[in-house]
Amino acid sequence: MNYKFIPDKYQLCKNVTWEDVINKMDVEIYNQSHKLIVDYGIAPTIILHEDYYPGSISSAFNEVQQDLNIEVLHIYTSLGRNAKTFGRHCDTMDVVIVQSIGRIYYDFDCGSRVELNPGDALHIPKGIYHNPIVFEPRVTLSFSWT
Repeated sequence: MNYKFIPDKYQLCKNVTWEDVINKMDVEIYNQSHKLIVDYGIAPTIILHEDYYPGSISSAFNEVQQDLNIEVLHIYTSLGRNAKTFGRHCDTMDVVIVQSIGRIYYDFDCGSRVELNPGDALHIPKGIYHNPIVFEPRVTLSFSWT
């Protein structure tokens, strides 16, 4: 097992609101800086990238940034159960996933599964294959370094 699960680590990340996520989403859709993962008949996932962090998102970013000195935040917002994701993949850099709204599973090639609840963190080193499984509307914060 090469990942590290850290339960209930980030309290301010639990306070991210749908209102602030929708505000950020509105700005990024207008600027066309968002990405969509879509498949017909399945709820979409919207990935938000800009360095615009309204209200509760700013507090969450600052909480993790002060702890880990991170530089990059991507927000994965899935609007329903079984929402489309990147599927099984590995990242080219270490990431720290922090759950904010809803719950999500991560399956790993070693056969283990981790459930993230709001405030839980998951450090996944680069090169470790994982598969996010969405089973309800969710907001997941993905932090990394440049």
